Amino acid sequence: MHENMPINRALTPAQVQLAFDYVLAVDASDDDAVDRLAIELLPHPGLLVAIAEELILPMTALPDDVDDINADSFVLDQLGVLFMTAIHMWAHDCPASAAPTIARSITHFVAQIFITEPKDVAHALEVIRDGRLELARAVHTTGTHW
Repeated sequence: MHENMPINRALTPAQVQLAFDYVLAVDASDDDAVDRLAIELLPHPGLLVAIAEELILPMTALPDDVDDINADSFVLDQLGVLFMTAIHMWAHDCPASAAPTIARSITHFVAQIFITEPKDVAHALEVIRDGRLELARAVHTTGTHW
């Protein structure tokens, strides 16, 4: 599920963990964890936006294979762009309240695109998180800079 997704090479494993912990807390309606993690997110503006981009853009972008492009491909591509534009606007215009909205958007996207059973959202988020952590560790332990 995560192997073909690009990774934001600037994100550290700790940032990936923090972002997904927050999204999972919002998904679980764990208000205490959400409040605690929101404070930890403050020094990392744009972190949830980066995670959203990593999940949304690869799934909605036009395919690399020109033969597979059709009208639906263009619609999906534009929906991804509009979705990310809205997320960027929330993060910019309403930074104090954007985090839970972006987390719910990530959860909703995962529920609609990655899974077939609604009860599997948390599990899907955990699998995605684990893959992103693996990639972030690989980037940051090898000293690879892009």
